[in-house]
Amino acid sequence: MTRSDWSTADELGWREAARWWFLMHGVEANLAEDLTQEALLRLLRGQQRGQPLTRAYLYRVCQSVLYDHLRQCARESSCQPLDACCRVAVVEMGFQQAEDRAFLEQALGQLRPLERAIVEMHHLEEQTFETIAATLGIPVERAKKISQRAIKKMQQWARSSGGGVICLTTCP
Repeated sequence: MTRSDWSTADELGWREAARWWFLMHGVEANLAEDLTQEALLRLLRGQQRGQPLTRAYLYRVCQSVLYDHLRQCARESSCQPLDACCRVAVVEMGFQQAEDRAFLEQALGQLRPLERAIVEMHHLEEQTFETIAATLGIPVERAKKISQRAIKKMQQWARSSGGGVICLTTCP
């Protein structure tokens, strides 16, 4: 589906839903407009890749846009040199990160709560298996096995859904 297939009525509906999401999450009105525009661009890219546009996908994209914005604000000082305002290529990387994050969230959704907790703690929060085992009150070897099985389950889901490849790095 191309940009021309995405009707104006659909776009207005998605725009209002995204704007509403940002306002409900405490974003001030002017910033909500900017973030809504970013979310719509990401939705369009997802649609071009064949991603079905659902409310849940919209809300995940909005959450990703908001988190990207908050991380960007945390990294940047309030006063920037003039040449820093001319960066354009960085925006492209943000799209891919949001799409990857949305795909990872869907894959994590396939796991049971314990599996998800272990995978998130080890691969996303970079905690060691010893720390995870102590936190969850399980043996270290069991935490490792659950993590391995969970990763395999996520990879199988990714292959069967045709969405892509899940590759997580392991820390010691």
